[in-house]
Amino acid sequence: MSIIALGDEFFVTNFRLAGVPGLVVTNEVEARNKIEELIKEGKCKIVVISESMAIKLKKDREKWRERVYPIFAIVPGLEGPKGERLHELYFLVSQAVGVKLKLE
Repeated sequence: MSIIALGDEFFVTNFRLAGVPGLVVTNEVEARNKIEELIKEGKCKIVVISESMAIKLKKDREKWRERVYPIFAIVPGLEGPKGERLHELYFLVSQAVGVKLKLE
């Protein structure tokens, strides 16, 4: 499996309807454990998670970022975008170019 959706029942069901396999998790501990399993298996290239779950797993994702895979595709959940991902992207771009960007 090269792509998988990970999240609550509603989140995963939407991706399953689009043909993406998914794993239902109820909290960040379950999500962390499932992602660790996927990393050990080495078969998953992309993990789709909600923005709210991404926020909860931020420190773990920083640790996992050292690996080539999996790549995390972060999408807004039912509650809509939180803006946290935008701040994270600004930080990464600032780090890449060596200049602190100003977010307005």
